[in-house]
Amino acid sequence: MSYGTYLKSSLIGAFIVLVATGLIGFVLTVAGAGWTVALLVCGMVLLAALAVNVLSWLQRRAFFGDLERAASRVEHPLWIAEMVDRPDFAEGEVVYDALRAISKSANDDVASCQRQVADYREYIETWVHEAKSPLAAAHLMLENLTESIPADGDSTAALKKAEALDEELDRVERYIEQALFFARSETLDRDYLIRKHSLDSLVTTAIKANARAMIAARMAPVRCDLDMEVFTDDKWMEFILGQLIQNSVKYAREDGATVEFRGARRHEGSTDECVELTVSDNGVGVSAADLPRVFDRGFTGSNGRVAKRSTGIGLYLVKRLCDKMGIGVEARSEQGAGFAVTLTFPSNKMHYFEHIPQNPA
Repeated sequence: MSYGTYLKSSLIGAFIVLVATGLIGFVLTVAGAGWTVALLVCGMVLLAALAVNVLSWLQRRAFFGDLERAASRVEHPLWIAEMVDRPDFAEGEVVYDALRAISKSANDDVASCQRQVADYREYIETWVHEAKSPLAAAHLMLENLTESIPADGDSTAALKKAEALDEELDRVERYIEQALFFARSETLDRDYLIRKHSLDSLVTTAIKANARAMIAARMAPVRCDLDMEVFTDDKWMEFILGQLIQNSVKYAREDGATVEFRGARRHEGSTDECVELTVSDNGVGVSAADLPRVFDRGFTGSNGRVAKRSTGIGLYLVKRLCDKMGIGVEARSEQGAGFAVTLTFPSNKMHYFEHIPQNPA
């Protein structure tokens, strides 16, 4: 805090001192003390007032200076009270004590919320693992039931119902998996292993995991130029690619639906060298008005209002996970001409370690 700033805050006091000094000079002059004595006394009063003002500023400068620096430089505002020393003047002590009380209360609330979030996340992860068991059992029971249906003309309707039920179970399983990855996305550093993986193998694994949904939508996969390697975590990448495939399935055209996986190496030989994987479909596409918001949480757009099962979570998770892993993600589309998402993998693996998130809890 500069002296000019402090002086501006004490203008009223300075005005009162000037008025009082003028009255003292007037009284002394009227009393016959003479102009010399009056000016001397007024000068002494003004010097004393100035000395008091300067000493008061010096006393407060260190505290308020530390407070200003802490407010502008400290990463978290709740740490400000820990970064300044307790002052030795009355109003400063009141300010410091208030900051300490507010900081303690806020930190306690933050710690309590973090514990609740951690407990809820652990519960969700446990629930997901527990929910997978009855789903697996339901799949097995349905498979046994299907095999026990007599192979005659009357079995066609029953087989179709069984197949439809199996697809619904798959959909429930995907939603449960989505909930698991959503819960884990806050603590990615706990389960994140960077290794070199073949782009072709990552795509193949994702296609196999979502084969049933693609077959149901009569969607054909197309693979182009995938003979290259990237640094990533295979489990998280399988989930990301799975979300993109499911999004394409959800908005696939009725006939001739395709989803294409195309790799490309950009800026080869430079520090910006990277590998791009573009996942594109020939579905209904996204309007120009909706495109900037496709990665927003809960956003379904005009297509989502037609497809009632849209949740607006899949692409949000794709963007969230890619940001945490240091993978670039970009979408492009034209209404009625398909939708494409490009994932950019930097070739320098140190880039990924710099983007590993710290556990906030």
